[in-house]
Amino acid sequence: MRMPAAERRKLEREDQKKSRIQHIVECSFGLFSERNIEGISMNEIATQAEIGVASLYRYFSTKEELAIETAVYAWKMEEDLFRENFSSPEYDSLSGFEQVKTLLEVFLEALVTQESFFRFVYHFDSFVKREKLTPEKLIGYENTISVMRTVVVKALEKGENDGSIVLKPCIDGATNNELYFTMMHSLFSLAQKLSLSGEMLYMDLEVSAIRQVELLINIILNSLQKS
Repeated sequence: MRMPAAERRKLEREDQKKSRIQHIVECSFGLFSERNIEGISMNEIATQAEIGVASLYRYFSTKEELAIETAVYAWKMEEDLFRENFSSPEYDSLSGFEQVKTLLEVFLEALVTQESFFRFVYHFDSFVKREKLTPEKLIGYENTISVMRTVVVKALEKGENDGSIVLKPCIDGATNNELYFTMMHSLFSLAQKLSLSGEMLYMDLEVSAIRQVELLINIILNSLQKS
């Protein structure tokens, strides 16, 4: 049965709208990952997206709204990278420790291939603090981030249950939630520092960015095994 012409046109308009929004968000991500979000105007975003500023405001009434949508987009890109590695029978068959190791190795890969993501998160976090955005406005963003949290905590729980993770005395008693936040915040802080400043000083040339992240990952993994 053929779709009525009016309904077909409606679907085409909706698809066109989604496509334009996606393009605007992608252009915004490119700009926001390079500079402070506050310093980028809606006019500049419209120019980058090759649309009129009035059209931009039809899709996003404020830069705040656009920045949050861009943040959700950025995290979904990272989620796709992780999903490739933790949504397989091979991953499911690993011990909890090996699952955590796999996830941290994917993080290392992200540092190499997604440097702009870490810069963007830094600028977005700064924007959120300066603009004093409330948690209510960030629910969609938080829900996207929580996907990674669920995966890491699940791996930690599996390791605890199968005996592959036995915490060293110095952190024995820490909850899986505490471990997750400490691990990821440490890695993100280092990744953001390296992606923003890189080899700024001569001393920065002494140890490569990749080596620093590798060492931090090894420190984390070593703390999860008592022997």
